[in-house]
Amino acid sequence: MNTVEIEATNECNTRCLHCPHETITRPKGKMTWETFQVVADKVLAYGKTQAIDFAGMGEPTLNPHLPRFIAYFKGKIPTYITTNASALTPKNVERLIEAGLGTLIISYNGADAETYELMMGGLNFERAEKYIAHAVQLAQGRMRVVANVSVTRQTRPKLAEIRRRLNDLGIEKISFSLCHNRGGHLKGDGICDTPIPPRSIKQCDIFDYTLFVAWTGEVLACCHDLDGVGKIGNLVTQPLEDIVRYKEGLRGQGAIFPMCATCNDLYRFSGQANIAGTPVSEWVYALHADQSELANLYIAALRQRDALVEAQRAQTDQARSEAEQYKQQLAEVESRLAALEARAQRAEALVSAYEQGRFIRLVRTLKRATGQIVPRAEGQ
Repeated sequence: MNTVEIEATNECNTRCLHCPHETITRPKGKMTWETFQVVADKVLAYGKTQAIDFAGMGEPTLNPHLPRFIAYFKGKIPTYITTNASALTPKNVERLIEAGLGTLIISYNGADAETYELMMGGLNFERAEKYIAHAVQLAQGRMRVVANVSVTRQTRPKLAEIRRRLNDLGIEKISFSLCHNRGGHLKGDGICDTPIPPRSIKQCDIFDYTLFVAWTGEVLACCHDLDGVGKIGNLVTQPLEDIVRYKEGLRGQGAIFPMCATCNDLYRFSGQANIAGTPVSEWVYALHADQSELANLYIAALRQRDALVEAQRAQTDQARSEAEQYKQQLAEVESRLAALEARAQRAEALVSAYEQGRFIRLVRTLKRATGQIVPRAEGQ
C-alpha cells in the first residue's frame, strides 16, 4: 500500500462532461473531523504509507475541514489534493499552503472557453485561469502546482494548445490521462473511446497500491466504486492491518468486483509508468498531438503488448487443448483398467471355482479311500 486516497467528500459543485458523478448510488456527504481523526491515526500508526491523496468522487475543497486534514499529516506524510480549481481563491490557496499541502493537482480540460466550460460542467474559463495564475504565484517555493488533462474526444485535437496555455500560466508539470469510464459508469463512446483491456489482463495497480477510504471511513475497492459494492473493510471499526491483510489476499485475481469487468483506466498499469524512459502521460500526449516519432513508438509498444497478450492466449488455448487430450487419454486408460479389473475378477472367480472343485474332488477321493481302508482293517 503506497498511497491512501481519502475522500474528503463525494459531493461536487459541477458536472464535468467526462465524469459520471450523477450515477453515484452510495450515500453522499462530507467526512467529519471525528471520522478523519480515527482514519488518520490508524494510517500514521501503520507507518508504511508514502502519500496521502485527497481526491475520490467529489471536490475536496467543499469540505471546510480540508486544511485541518492536510495539517494533520504535515511533516509526516506528503499530501496531495486534486481539484477543479473552482475554490482556489488567494485566501483558500494560502490556507492550503500554510496547512502544509505538498502538491496541488488541478484538473484543466480545455484550451478555450467553449471547450473548457463544456468539459468542466460550466465552470468559468476566465475565472479558472485567474485562480490558477494566482495559485502558481503564491505557491512558488512553498507548494508544487501541477495539472492533469483528461484526453477525451473533445480535448484530443487541442492538447498542444492546452499545454501552451498551462505553460503560460506557470505550470510545467502536466499529466495527460486517457479518459476512462469510471468502472463502466460513463456510457457510450461520444466522450471516451478508450478501449477496454482484454479480460486475460488481470493487472490493477490502482487496487494493488492504493487504499481508498470513502468519506464514511469505509474502505472500498477504489474510487470507481460508485455503488459501494466493493467493500474491503471499515477503518472506523477495524484495524488497518487486518484490512491490508485481507486486501493482499485479493491481489491479482482480476475482475473480482462488478466495476472491474469494464474498467479501462490506464492507471491500472501505473506500475509500468515508463515506456523507453518516457512517462506514459507523455506517450498519451504524443499519440494525440501528432508528434509522429513518439506516437509511432507508442503504437509499436502497444502492438508489442498486444502480441504478448495474443501469445499468452495462444499458449493458454494450447494448454487447454493438451489438457483435453490428456483427459481423453486418461479416460481411455481408466476404461482399459476397468476392463482388466473385470477380467481379473472373472479369472479369480474361475480359479476359486477350480480350487473349490479340486477340494471337493479331494474330499470325495479321501472318503472313498477311507471307506475302502476301514472295512479291511475291521476284517483283519
